[in-house]
Amino acid sequence: MAGLLVFLWCGGLLCGRAEALSRDQLSSFYKGAFFIGDSITEQLKGYIRKEQQEHPDFFPEVKFLTAQSYCLYTASRKNLLPEKANLKLGGKEKTLWEILKERKPTKALILLGVNDYIGKTVEKGIDYDNRILDLAQKHAPDTEVIFLSLTPVTKSFCKHQDYRTMWDEYNEALKGLCLLRNVPYIDIASRMKDEEGYLKKDYSSDGKYHLKTQALELWVEALLDYAQSQYDQGLWTPEDAQ
Repeated sequence: MAGLLVFLWCGGLLCGRAEALSRDQLSSFYKGAFFIGDSITEQLKGYIRKEQQEHPDFFPEVKFLTAQSYCLYTASRKNLLPEKANLKLGGKEKTLWEILKERKPTKALILLGVNDYIGKTVEKGIDYDNRILDLAQKHAPDTEVIFLSLTPVTKSFCKHQDYRTMWDEYNEALKGLCLLRNVPYIDIASRMKDEEGYLKKDYSSDGKYHLKTQALELWVEALLDYAQSQYDQGLWTPEDAQ
C-alpha cells in the first residue's frame, strides 16, 4: 500500500509539474479501482457515469460500492452487521474486507465518516481507519487503499453544532494517520470551501453536505491532479504513454 503520502502544492500549482496528461490518461490511474462510500460517493458515481456516456475511456473499469447511511464503523468490522447499512456484491451483503479479498481491486478509495458523525469521535474514527487498513493489508495486500478527506458542510448545517470544525479535525487526524502508515491521502475538501471554511452554498444540493455538479467536478479534478502528481514523480505512467 505504498504511495504518495500527502498531496503537496506550491502556490496553487503542482511542485515540479511535468508534461500535463489528458483527462482520460489521468483517469486511467484509477483503472480497476473501487470507490467505497455512502450517498455522497453515490453522487460521484452518477457524475462519472454521465461523463462516460460521451467519453467511454474516462475512469475505465472503476466500480462504485456504496450504501445509503454506510458508515466507517461498519466498514471496519470483521463480521457483518445485519442491523446496519452494508455493501452488496452480487446481490449479497458483505463486509468491506470480504469484498476486497474476493475482487482484489487495484485501489480502494474510501470516503466515509459522515454517518458516524465522526467529528464527535475523532479518536474512534481513526481507530476504525486503522482497522480497515489492518484488514485490507491482511486480506488484500495488493490493493492500494487511498483515503479521501470528508467533504465540507454548509454554514446553515452548523447552526446547532459546529460540524465544520469537527470534520476538519477528523481530516487532519486522518492525514496524520496516512503519513504514519504510508498510505495515500487526497484532500478533496479544501477546494470546495468558501472563505470561512464551509461548503460553498452553490455547491450543496440539500443545504447540508450533499453535492451539486460543480463540487463533483472539483472532486474529480482533485483525483486527476493526484494522478498527475504520481506521473510527475515518475511513480506511474499511463499505458498509452509508455
